[in-house]
Amino acid sequence: MDFTLVTCEDDIAPYLPALRQSKVLAVDTETTGLNPHTNRIRLVQLAVEGMPVLVIDCFSFLPKGRATLKDALEGSNVKLFQNAKFDLQFFMALDIHPSPIFDTMLAGQLLRTSGGPPRANLAALAQHYLGEEIAKDEQASDWQGDLSHAQLSYAARDAEVLPRLREVMVKKLFDNGLAEIARIEFACVRAIAQMEFTGVRLDAERWKQLIVQTEKKRDEAMDTLYTFSGKPVVQMSLLDDGVVMNPNFESNQYILHLLHANGIPADATSKRVLSAYAGHPLIKALTSYRKATKALSSFLYPMPQMVHPSTGRLHPRYGQIGAWSGRMSCGGPNIQQIPRDLDFRACFIAQPGRKLVIADYSQIELRVAAQISGDSRMISAYKKGEDLHTLTAALVSDVPVDAVSKTQRQAAKAVNFGLIFGMGAAGLQQYAQQSYGVEMTLEEATRFRDSFFLAYPGIAGWHRRIRNTKPTEERTISGRKFVFRENSGVSGLYNTPVQGTAADIAKAALGILARRVTDTNIRIIAAVHDEILLEADDHEATLAAAMLKDAMEHAGNKILTAVPCVAEVKVSDTWAGK
Repeated sequence: MDFTLVTCEDDIAPYLPALRQSKVLAVDTETTGLNPHTNRIRLVQLAVEGMPVLVIDCFSFLPKGRATLKDALEGSNVKLFQNAKFDLQFFMALDIHPSPIFDTMLAGQLLRTSGGPPRANLAALAQHYLGEEIAKDEQASDWQGDLSHAQLSYAARDAEVLPRLREVMVKKLFDNGLAEIARIEFACVRAIAQMEFTGVRLDAERWKQLIVQTEKKRDEAMDTLYTFSGKPVVQMSLLDDGVVMNPNFESNQYILHLLHANGIPADATSKRVLSAYAGHPLIKALTSYRKATKALSSFLYPMPQMVHPSTGRLHPRYGQIGAWSGRMSCGGPNIQQIPRDLDFRACFIAQPGRKLVIADYSQIELRVAAQISGDSRMISAYKKGEDLHTLTAALVSDVPVDAVSKTQRQAAKAVNFGLIFGMGAAGLQQYAQQSYGVEMTLEEATRFRDSFFLAYPGIAGWHRRIRNTKPTEERTISGRKFVFRENSGVSGLYNTPVQGTAADIAKAALGILARRVTDTNIRIIAAVHDEILLEADDHEATLAAAMLKDAMEHAGNKILTAVPCVAEVKVSDTWAGK
């Protein structure tokens, strides 16, 4: 492997013109650990055509050479990475912001549905697209001490292979109609890196209070459950004649026994099944108990342990293409699954002297479904700025729009969001109760369903086409490709391109924002599906709100050409402000 070790600015000086003039600059790093707040970059490897790979030893090159490195990495040429999100965060710690980006890992994930390998690590991609084996033995070696020739050669190889890999993958992306969605993903990765690096602030005292409140709710629910099960009996000795009874409200088998003993003939203990008996006090207590215990175990107890000791903030990790629909996944903690209750969201706060700027799309999946289906009535309603839930309530209840009640509009939410993905009447009845607290009989659900498809014939026709053709391949409006299994359910055929297009729109907005917040003190701190959070200084909050709304609507309107996109923005001290 032909490489040059760079330890000072004099070593890199002869190569700077080639680095600046190259159309594509491959970049890789080796670090002393995985955390950009506590670990350091040891090596930066730069590769361009026609010269040896430059392996920069940052322990000696920095900090004096930081300006030179920044100049090399912030030029207009394409920066080529494998898993850019990781490297970008380490560069952020140095206030270096490479762009624009091409990420071979993201390209590999997009190409999975077009004959690519199931894994998108560098070794798998090189073997599949180049027929080359890349040994990763040195990856876990010690990068803090003196470096061996084998380590330097390994590091250089990881950068050297990237341009050749990109050349093959670019053609594959264009051949498979994936160039536009790749552009969206590459622009978005900078925002994902910023969200992970910046993180969100947790109000520790308010969180402790919430734990106490939730424990109280759990205990109250448990006391109610004991009225149905009897309280535990403690056997005092081996000779005690008392019956030992230990109700286990975590055991589905025990819960099923308890339900039957109290006259509830359920055949399972799932939320869906129990929704049919939602009015029974045992079910109410069980639902409250489960909600509290899940909140405690999943969020309330573990969250404080995830606050970073150096930054004092939570740093969720995002899987950029976390679901095959294109939606992001999240963990450590999963900020996307935080309960929407205001008590929870009020615990996520801005730094002193700063504000949270929070925006989400208005009915984005319904707008996407309107364009995909071509339903003229739905498209017309959005173009006129009408409230679709009120319109649907009027249409399915056969009342004038100005006579729609709050209850009817709430029911229409369930009708709209449930039926665009093909729910049956029974499913709609359960969904309305579980998600919107709306009680409807099976007869009402059937009537609402029939009326909905009469009111929106474009949606009905779209569903009919999918049922009749059972496509094996679908795409989002932006070109993201899905290949379905032969036995895939019909609802997934409706849902995936809609959910995927909504994800594409949110990612396009994040890509725009990543560019616009450069050289400002505005930070992208979180994304929860169609919701984006920024943090800005008090005096910049209004500007940040306008920037966020414009970026989200611009991204949406570029993809949804037939339906206007609307983003609703708020400025607040806490996440509950939205």
